[in-house]
Amino acid sequence: MIEDMRFHTGPRPGEEMPDFDLPTVDGGRVTKSDFAGRTPLLLTMGSVTCPMTAAADPALKRLHADFGDRAAFVMLYVREAHPGDRYPQPEDFERKTAHARDLRDRDGLLWPVAVDDIDGTLHRLLDPKPNAAYLMDADGRVAFRILWSDDREHIVRQALETVLSGRSPVGEHQGRMVPMLRGVAEMDRVLALSGPTARRDVRKAAPPMYAMARLMGLRHRREKVPG
Repeated sequence: MIEDMRFHTGPRPGEEMPDFDLPTVDGGRVTKSDFAGRTPLLLTMGSVTCPMTAAADPALKRLHADFGDRAAFVMLYVREAHPGDRYPQPEDFERKTAHARDLRDRDGLLWPVAVDDIDGTLHRLLDPKPNAAYLMDADGRVAFRILWSDDREHIVRQALETVLSGRSPVGEHQGRMVPMLRGVAEMDRVLALSGPTARRDVRKAAPPMYAMARLMGLRHRREKVPG
């Protein structure tokens, strides 16, 4: 968790985006050349067992509704954040693709979900964070990056507007408290979907966070009960 609290490596704003050519869950492919020289690309990272990925959905859907006709959106499916009995860490590409398809269907994503290879080659080149986002400008350079794609929608919105106006690079944002709280709000639900071993591992590794997630999950369930 400490390692995930800031960028350590990966291309910085103004540097070249790594080349990529990846399959998508619907049988297509996405490549850097599809966008470079044509349109900006917002590349977000996520997995079906990542609470931060689930927390980012509403903001990303609003951004897609407002910018999807001028900028491309792609989800890069990476390693599982909290593997469990139902969603273990994939040992082959087919299993990883199945997980990615479940994420797309569960969250109703409206943009392509590309699957990184089993070694996480692109993810490692971008600094392997579970839910970061990179905005690539039309020249194929990193214009902006943010540590958590569920952090402060208005900052990503402003970055998109800046790049679409022809200005790049924009910079980066490495917020911590706000996205972590949003992720904790989704954690109990996501751990339940992942399976009992995911709960056990988080309880052992981060007892205070696990306790907070359980309390928030119980409160959410009570609020959904009629009457």
